[in-house]
Formats: sequence, structure tokens, C-alpha cells
Amino acid sequence: MNTAAESDKPSSSAPTGRAGEFVNPLKPPEYTDGRLPGDWKSRYPPEARKCINQEAAILAAMLVFFTAVSGLFVGVADQSMDISLARLAFSSAQPPILHVNFRLLAIYFVGGVGGVTFSIKWLVHSAAKCKWHLDRRYWRLFVPLVGGIYACVVLTLLDSGIIGSSSGQPRAVAPSAALAFLVGYFSDGVSGLLSNVANAVFGTLEKK
Repeated sequence: MNTAAESDKPSSSAPTGRAGEFVNPLKPPEYTDGRLPGDWKSRYPPEARKCINQEAAILAAMLVFFTAVSGLFVGVADQSMDISLARLAFSSAQPPILHVNFRLLAIYFVGGVGGVTFSIKWLVHSAAKCKWHLDRRYWRLFVPLVGGIYACVVLTLLDSGIIGSSSGQPRAVAPSAALAFLVGYFSDGVSGLLSNVANAVFGTLEKK
């Protein structure tokens, strides 16, 4: 017969932590990146830490740049500007006019802010989890640029009614900027959405 003391012991099937330490399954996990308490030193060699610091500095500069420029264009998003290109006109022809749409520029740069925010988050996560490597640097640095392009495309599709429903009028600046940030931040998922839209409009390669 088991004693009361034996019945109070954790069963062998209960989850255990390091060195057989009992882990309460109802306790929320601690995000320690798999490190023991007091393990503060970097696991990367000096050459890798230098590359990580360089990438962090580049992304920080991109965040400041995209944020400042997007704030400027969001402030004038309801306006536009026409620039005469007289030097490109022939002697008797009407000079061409360059129409600058500040709203579209605002959407692009706000989407870039979302993209660079995601890149910074991924850099912090991959460095802490020892998953950082140089081959993904290209992806992390190009995500903000791709995010801005995706933001312009998706907002244009939404405003035109090709995806979703549209009232025929462009959205206000604030919701447009919020959507642009989300598109830039989740640009990886948006690429799949755009693939579905392209397949619906043009058909898949298998059907051709």
C-alpha cells in the first residue's frame, strides 16, 4: 500500500525541467531563450557579433529614415503637386507634367516602417535563439523595401474594389496608413495573398 507521502510525489510522467526539476504545466513559460540564470555572455564569436551589430545599426537607421519620411508624406497625403518638365519638351510641344501623389508615397514609406519593424523583431529573435546567420541578411534588409511595394499594391487593390469591397473613394489617411503598416509588417503572408489574386485574375500556369 502506498503511503500518503508517496502519493504526494509528482508522477514520472510529469514534465521536468533542467536536471530533473519539476515544471508546473499550468505555469506560463518563461522566455529565457534556453539559457540558465546568470548566463549573460554572448554565444557568438567576435566576428559574428560585429556583423550582427552592423546589421542592427543599418536597420535602426532605416527605421529612423522611413519613420521620418513617412511622417512627412502622411502630413501632406491629401495634397498633390505638378512639376513641369519643360526641358523634356520639344520646341513646339506642350511640356510634360509630372504628377506627384503624396498619398501613394505615404503608403509606401509607412509600409516600409512596418517592414523594417518586422526585420528588427526577427533580428532580435534570431540572435537570441542562436538562429542568426549571414545568408538571411539579404532577406532582412530587403523586407522594408518589399513591404512598401506590397503596401502600395494592396491598398490600390482595396481602393479599386478588386479585393474586398470599395465605396469608390480612397480611404482616409489614418486607416490607409494603418493598413500600409500591417501589410509591410506581414509582407511574407501578403505575398501569398497576391499570388491568389494573380491566379484568380490571370489563371494558373497549369491551366495555360
